[in-house]
Amino acid sequence: MKNQNTSTSFTQNDAVDIRFIFKVWLRWIWLLIPLILIGLFFGYRDLKNFNPLYEAKIVIDNNEGKSRQSSQINQLLFAFSNSESDLNTNLSRLRLILESPFLAERLQEKYNLLPEVFSESWDTKSGKWIVPSGKDFESSESRRAFFKQAKWTEPDIESLAGFISGSIEFEETDLGFIEVIFSHKEKDKAKEYLEMVYFEADSLIREKDQLYVNERLKYLLKKLNVEKRVDQRQILVTLLKEEQNRIMLLDSSEPYAAKIIEPVYVSRTPTAPNIRFMFGLPIIISIFFGFMILTLYALFISESPNRR
Repeated sequence: MKNQNTSTSFTQNDAVDIRFIFKVWLRWIWLLIPLILIGLFFGYRDLKNFNPLYEAKIVIDNNEGKSRQSSQINQLLFAFSNSESDLNTNLSRLRLILESPFLAERLQEKYNLLPEVFSESWDTKSGKWIVPSGKDFESSESRRAFFKQAKWTEPDIESLAGFISGSIEFEETDLGFIEVIFSHKEKDKAKEYLEMVYFEADSLIREKDQLYVNERLKYLLKKLNVEKRVDQRQILVTLLKEEQNRIMLLDSSEPYAAKIIEPVYVSRTPTAPNIRFMFGLPIIISIFFGFMILTLYALFISESPNRR
């Protein structure tokens, strides 16, 4: 009996009075108004900072390639194959190289993109970068120094790589193809940069594979000259034919990394802000936190012995 009374007392003391929580909500519901206004402020801030962009797109085939080699051949090649130079993952390699400093360095060497991309920081008369100045810049630099962050530096290859990776994205279509999208505030620049970046990346992959295939050919010819077993020589001859076919593909003028389904085109109108998301989400979050605070407040004062 004593245990039952203790259990009953414990349950009653720990019960949550829902009616009291509702009363607190109704009494302090007006606090949601400033919270909603705060949500509207954040939505307005995002709307004010929104910059419409044109999207240049190219649609490519989502085909990583299929290996035609048997397991026996793969075992033979394992001794000299390099996983970083796998020829059957061109799409993955394309994704990687489009965001790499290696591509940015190539683009800078061929097109000198840094002064063009970061034109607001480039002095065309002197041919030098403009060092920011003023109280705001000095305050920003002081904050960076305090928080052990890197201070301002002239735009470099990493800056160009960051611009490219921040402007390009991959989206899969309903039909399973891949859209490579480059966004820019200028319509002509969006198309120009996408063509420049995509086809230069394609060329880099082709060049790397050409070097790799040539090394494979040298190795296979060397093995064929010393191999005496007939079955192994047949395997090596088969591999040589495949590598020769691959060289023919590499010498083709067609795009190499992926099959192009649709050439580059640019959206007719720039992107527009999602008003419902831009304003709705901050308001919903503000209301949610408002009710959470009121609920915690109700639970706190419900435990107070002086509650009336």
